Amino acid sequence: MATTQTKPTTETKPTTQAKPTGHGANGRGDYVVPVVHVHVPERVVDAGFWGVLVGSVALGAVDLPLAVLLGAGVVIARHRMRAGA
Repeated sequence: MATTQTKPTTETKPTTQAKPTGHGANGRGDYVVPVVHVHVPERVVDAGFWGVLVGSVALGAVDLPLAVLLGAGVVIARHRMRAGA
């Protein structure tokens, strides 16, 4: 019984790396609203997030200690993301 050996192929398909799009002049990204595909600057999204967090505390929907923990977590996560850690 003869066995045939096949040579392992080392061919690899070329990979395409997606380039990030929507970066402003400062190198930070924009957010895209899914349904209408409108670009919203990151500063506007950040201001909206912090405004809603403060407003929810002012209206009593979220307790202050929870809002502080949430805000601290967001600040730490963004700092680590920008630092590349």
